[in-house]
Amino acid sequence: MSEADIMQKLASGVSKMSDQMSIEQMRLYQTYVTKSLEAREAEEAFMMAVDEEAGGDHHTSQSLQDTREVLADLTCRLSGSESVLIACLAKALEGEEHMDTKRLNILLHSYDRKPANTTKIVDALEKKAWMEIRSDGLHSHKLYRLTRRGEDRARELIDQLVHAGGGDRLAIVD
Repeated sequence: MSEADIMQKLASGVSKMSDQMSIEQMRLYQTYVTKSLEAREAEEAFMMAVDEEAGGDHHTSQSLQDTREVLADLTCRLSGSESVLIACLAKALEGEEHMDTKRLNILLHSYDRKPANTTKIVDALEKKAWMEIRSDGLHSHKLYRLTRRGEDRARELIDQLVHAGGGDRLAIVD
């Protein structure tokens, strides 16, 4: 039975049932459906957490390998923004919660990927909501990290580059 058939049958059944129920019974049924949905969502979240724990290290390891592969492949031309995004993802996968410009520049230099001005790029990525900057004051040392959107964008970028095999291409981020 197709999903459309199931939904049509369900809608028809609920419609007939609601004609025969009192308002109080309908409220109780609504509560039942809401609780059932919450239980199903909690069960799925739990199962995802268990699956993540079981395979999380392998998945993280593979993601880090892919990230390093993209950074090391100099035939893959990356813009400054792309380099910073990918490097920040690599550091996040290694367990670093926040980055600073010095550590990021050292990583980028080790792959010959150092952009002209990392700080300006980080500021631009913050405006796109891909980076979150934490600062204790005007002249304080800034720490930053990828936001969830930034992490998702970096992963999309790596997937595109791993499957594309590097080489000449237009910038994906800038």
